[in-house]
Amino acid sequence: MTLKQSLTKAKLIDNVELGKDYYVSWFHIPELTKNINPGQFVMMESGQYLLRPFSVYETKGDSAGFLYRVIGGGTSFLSRLKIGNEVLIHGPLGRGFTYPQNKNKSILIVAGGIGIATFPLVARIASENGYKIKTLFGARSKNDLVCTEELKKYGEVESITDDGSSGRKGLVTELLTTELIKNKDQEVFVCGPTPMLKSVIKVCNEFGVIAQVSFEEYMACGYGVCMSCVIKTNDKYLRTCVDGPVMRSDIVAV
Repeated sequence: MTLKQSLTKAKLIDNVELGKDYYVSWFHIPELTKNINPGQFVMMESGQYLLRPFSVYETKGDSAGFLYRVIGGGTSFLSRLKIGNEVLIHGPLGRGFTYPQNKNKSILIVAGGIGIATFPLVARIASENGYKIKTLFGARSKNDLVCTEELKKYGEVESITDDGSSGRKGLVTELLTTELIKNKDQEVFVCGPTPMLKSVIKVCNEFGVIAQVSFEEYMACGYGVCMSCVIKTNDKYLRTCVDGPVMRSDIVAV
């Protein structure tokens, strides 16, 4: 975990609508982009009393983008910001993904829903460092398959939807099983809603694969004080914000 954190008033420079209810908000925040590790997050002002956690979607120069779906007051607040408005951003926070030392080992990204938000930055950095990448993306419907074109810049993307409106109809664990049958020697990076994460961990356990899993938990502080984001492991509870959000799948109780 980086110790180079900042608490900054960041200026909105662009708000891009990717699809119905999906946005990427871009902020000028060089203090963050200089120190971010792929998979880390920030706590961001969102028109409410507490800051809220957001994954870093991508960086461009001195700017960082945050992908989200408008589902409540906080995300609605962000989607309505005007260019030049400022919000308080604290980060980067938490532990990100660790790339394999062997660059011949391919990276398999497994994303569910808005869990895809953390992976464009992860995939770009991996690609720039010579890793082969494939993304498995599970979503409710075609409308929820956002940023797939961005990820296709770095490798193959295979999608699956609950309603069959794009790709196969089914769950992302079905795609994962097929991939691991073909090749278990892959570095698996995962992010998504907790039920999906637990299902993915069970599949990985069946194949003897240790994945790196990024948990999406509610947080009130982001730096380990409030204890609102704990995850049960095999022998204790860990705080997602400081012990994660990325954790090894073999320590998580499912």
